[in-house]
Amino acid sequence: MGDEMLQFNKPPVMFAAWPGMGDVGLTAMEFIRKSVGAHLFAELDMTPFYSPEEVIVTGGLVSFPEIPKSLFLEQHDPNMVFFESSLQMGGSDAITVAQAVLDVAHKIKARRIFTAAAFPYPMSYKSPSKIFAAANNMRFLNDLKNYGIEPMQEGFISGLNGLLLGIAASRDIEAACILATIPSYASAIVYPKGSLAIVQTLAKAANFNIDTSELEKASEEYEESYSEIEERLRQVFPSMTEEGEEGMFNGEDFSVSQKEEPSPKPAEEKIPEYVMNKIEHLFSEVAKSKNRDKAKELKHELDKWKIFDLYEKRFLDLFREEE
Repeated sequence: MGDEMLQFNKPPVMFAAWPGMGDVGLTAMEFIRKSVGAHLFAELDMTPFYSPEEVIVTGGLVSFPEIPKSLFLEQHDPNMVFFESSLQMGGSDAITVAQAVLDVAHKIKARRIFTAAAFPYPMSYKSPSKIFAAANNMRFLNDLKNYGIEPMQEGFISGLNGLLLGIAASRDIEAACILATIPSYASAIVYPKGSLAIVQTLAKAANFNIDTSELEKASEEYEESYSEIEERLRQVFPSMTEEGEEGMFNGEDFSVSQKEEPSPKPAEEKIPEYVMNKIEHLFSEVAKSKNRDKAKELKHELDKWKIFDLYEKRFLDLFREEE
């Protein structure tokens, strides 16, 4: 498709998304893009940035996985441009990709860019997802506040869903990340309720109409799975209770930072081998027996050595139903 596809009668709004916790942000952006019927107009070659770490085996034969896609799509009614990537990255590669996205934003004269992400929070699935925003300038942040969106006071937004904001500021392009709270245990599973909250918020902030009934249905279909996870967690940690409409879990702390991935353990912090052996033994015992006392002992040990973030997904997997 030629440059004529990029001629808008007024500056478009741009939406950019990469994988993150629960794929909350990426799912929201994909839903909007499909709902408005956006069309592909360009693709970013990800070959220089992709290094496969495994091969696929089929019938005894191995092959490399397909190279992840990073696509640009557009719609003229309303004026929107989307960038969606299935590959999250960091370091200099992330900066290169962000600059490529911003080059397109500059070319089409996009007035604003939205990204989206999850905000892990000690909450129940029964509670609505709260929305927070982080912007790269005060004018944009104040506009979002006028829509009732609460500013994110502190924390981190790692990955390109956050990094793009900082790089966009250096090029005088307004950008903001819309974050939806999700239960801390849902960071490694699909959470459509968070995506729904983001879609509804972006519809107001970017001034477009969208039918969210399909996403609402998906949110309801997942509730049984979340209910089972919370019941298992209550069995192990009886002090976790619900209070009022918030449905907050209390007692045990399952909260994490707003990072897309846990921070690596500091290199200087060396954990004794006997401790690691004990942790592995406890994981094995809890997996076999679901013994709540052993689970408490395991969490205490992980907290004691400040490595719960590294083992959080594995710990919570102990209480999920196998698919």
